[in-house]
Amino acid sequence: MPIHCTRLAAGVGVLALLSACSPQPAAKAPPAAPTPVSALRSAPEFAACTWQEVKGARLAMQAFACGPEQGGGHIEADDSLPGFQLVYAGPPVERRPVVRTFAKPANAPLEAILPAIRAASAGPHTATCAFAPARGYDAQGKDRFVLEPTGAAKAVWEASEAVEPGEPPCGPMGVSAAGDRYFKVMPGHPELVVYADMGSEIQIFDPETLRVVAP
Repeated sequence: MPIHCTRLAAGVGVLALLSACSPQPAAKAPPAAPTPVSALRSAPEFAACTWQEVKGARLAMQAFACGPEQGGGHIEADDSLPGFQLVYAGPPVERRPVVRTFAKPANAPLEAILPAIRAASAGPHTATCAFAPARGYDAQGKDRFVLEPTGAAKAVWEASEAVEPGEPPCGPMGVSAAGDRYFKVMPGHPELVVYADMGSEIQIFDPETLRVVAP
């Protein structure tokens, strides 16, 4: 434990001197954030797969790694997104970005990332697509949002869903006739927005376990 002494003026008593030279407690490091516990790790669909944490340069996420018998699916970090790719061994090898993050000022609303989203998700109506609350989630999912068309494009899309859905109006990151995808501000990190593509079935990864491992 370090000892800190203060230079005292002449005539200061011994008691004051001892007090000035008393050991000072070392500053405590902030506690590490607990690693999220995922309910997915006990999913019976993946009993033959290995549960693990996949780390990139800045982000980490928990997921299963499955063998050839289960299609060889696993998650790989992709720092260029930054986020994660779902990879199937094949042949041929298949890759699909399933989780990626977008930066914004911490005090800015979700809409601050719309220009970046529109640039990354080209579709026939992406230029006018906007965020809307995701439907079909319980209270834990109330902070999830989808990218959907607005105005006349929205009316056309909703009408087509009842007949024969066409091309996703907001591109691959927007609403679609198949699959579930959403945007969510990362808990504890208001400067990051998470995009997750959950497909149409249970996935081998859990976006709720996403954590920042480096600034």
